[in-house]
Amino acid sequence: MSNNFFRSALSLACACSMMWSAVAFAEDVGNGEAYVEYREKVMKNIGSQSGAIGDILKNKLPFDEHILVHAKGLQAASRLVVPSFKKKAMKEGGDAKVEIWQKWDEYVVAAKKLEVASDKLVAAAEKGDMKAVGAAMREVGGSCGNCHKPFRVAKDRK
Repeated sequence: MSNNFFRSALSLACACSMMWSAVAFAEDVGNGEAYVEYREKVMKNIGSQSGAIGDILKNKLPFDEHILVHAKGLQAASRLVVPSFKKKAMKEGGDAKVEIWQKWDEYVVAAKKLEVASDKLVAAAEKGDMKAVGAAMREVGGSCGNCHKPFRVAKDRK
């Protein structure tokens, strides 16, 4: 047998080994639990940022200058919503409805409204216009609700 045969056999064995490792890794990641946990953190971040702004506004806290920081955090996190749901991954007792993936295009449109609303919030916060911040926060809240109603399990049904 020639050296070429052994080299080819060795190359094939290495390629198979690497493919097997990739498949094993994909199966590891494919369980979905890590995806769901990540998405939950993204959504909690959005809730925390909007909640902080809401607390400042409702309670008239002396942190108006913090609103821009929270608004930019919310804006950045809003860009993570759609990509974090691309992989269909669910868990028992989770918040995501299967309709997200069954009606993907509708979901993307609904989720993108949060991006638009958060852009308006940042613009209002940059101007320091508290009336516009309040209006923008109502739009953020509406965008959350418009997505949660069709695509999230109702809290009272969990």
